[in-house]
Amino acid sequence: MRIPSIGVDSGLESLTRDATGAIEAPADFASAGWYRDGVVPGDLGPAVIAGHIDSAVGPAVFSALASLTPGARVEVDLSDGRSVAFTVDRSIQAPKNAFPTTEVYGPTPDAQLRLVTCGGVFDDSTGHYLDNVVVFATYSS
Repeated sequence: MRIPSIGVDSGLESLTRDATGAIEAPADFASAGWYRDGVVPGDLGPAVIAGHIDSAVGPAVFSALASLTPGARVEVDLSDGRSVAFTVDRSIQAPKNAFPTTEVYGPTPDAQLRLVTCGGVFDDSTGHYLDNVVVFATYSS
């Protein structure tokens, strides 16, 4: 996948859910991951791609995700050789304990993309960020 405006050029890991039902994070901090049990990017509904914001040694693949603005282009290469593109509509930051599940995973009238990473304050006691950043994009080609 590529997000030219923030310098992302990454392969995509195949992601599943963990025991709590949350999407597992990519194993490689430099790589994004597609939720393989969800929608294929470009198909009807919301495809979900997740990535880390940082690691113990520095920025990760989605370190600049929160800076995406409406109109930014996101390109995803599919396993069949096609490439699909999306245009960013908006982004939100939400507490992890109030994750907008329906807004992210719920049905949509067209092909859409959700990009998810951590954000907000880092809690040293747990080693996790308190929020998620979610970018919403609509299929454009």
